[in-house]
Amino acid sequence: MTVPAKLDVRAHLARVLLAREIGQRIPTVQELQGSTGAGTGTVVKVLRALQDTGAVTLTARGHQGTVVTSRDVGQLWNAAALGNFRMILPPQGPVEQQGILEVVQTALTGLGVAVVADFRPGARTRLEDVYHERVHATVTSAGALERHRDDLPGLTGLDLGPATFYSHGSLVVVSHATRAPRTPLRVGIDRNSYDHQRLSEAEFGDRSPSPEYVQVPFVLAPAAVLAGDIDTAVWHSMPTVIPPELAGLRLEPLVTPAAKAVCHQISPAVIVTRSLDPGVNALLRQVRPADVTRTQGRLLKSAATESYAGSLRLH
Repeated sequence: MTVPAKLDVRAHLARVLLAREIGQRIPTVQELQGSTGAGTGTVVKVLRALQDTGAVTLTARGHQGTVVTSRDVGQLWNAAALGNFRMILPPQGPVEQQGILEVVQTALTGLGVAVVADFRPGARTRLEDVYHERVHATVTSAGALERHRDDLPGLTGLDLGPATFYSHGSLVVVSHATRAPRTPLRVGIDRNSYDHQRLSEAEFGDRSPSPEYVQVPFVLAPAAVLAGDIDTAVWHSMPTVIPPELAGLRLEPLVTPAAKAVCHQISPAVIVTRSLDPGVNALLRQVRPADVTRTQGRLLKSAATESYAGSLRLH
């Protein structure tokens, strides 16, 4: 049997150790020989080198075997040659997403792991990227993960807490400030977004006569209202160069009990990974929901201040 290169043995053993929690037994040297194809001396030498660098501490406990007593998940990730941490988020704009990304980047780069982020609409599409292992993690609302969990088994979510995907008051109804709506009402709806579809139908579905739904990406709802393509839509408010009110738009809160109930269900953000990816989940345990809440609060306050200052300048 051909013996793998030392770097391959090191990467394999680092992945094995990433899959072991503190207090868990690691495979025996003989078992590691079998999985790597390397000799006893090589396996022992690589394990000792990983301990010498501080990546892991192993303790022999007699008949219990050798167990992990401490580990540095960042060092093990890099020793395993797993590369950048790849993450895909919803489209850029909402402050909540900025806060989540900032906290993840801070936590992982502190471990020596670089984060590469991409952005794509549609929770289902992003969840499929995780399911098919095209990325390590994504961010969705708790409601979107719950909706698609049965179709994409094996996904798990780190719940970041209430109002972390949609902050309090960030979901609004946008319409034209002066133009009269049509009959029936033309409502923008993004059917590629589970959340937006549910919110739109809950807020406008009981109108009489029944509204006419028009496909519009949710981030473009204000532009579609200004262009006259639609009369109104649910919008996830975000910082804009010109405050919406000064652009001729009216922002109002959701009013129907059904829409408010949906908002409550989907407001938490979850960082979604594959449950059988122990290295990824070990890294993300370094992300603390309290840090996300605090960072989002700071960014939301800053955005509100900048929006107010922009209004004064334009006046």
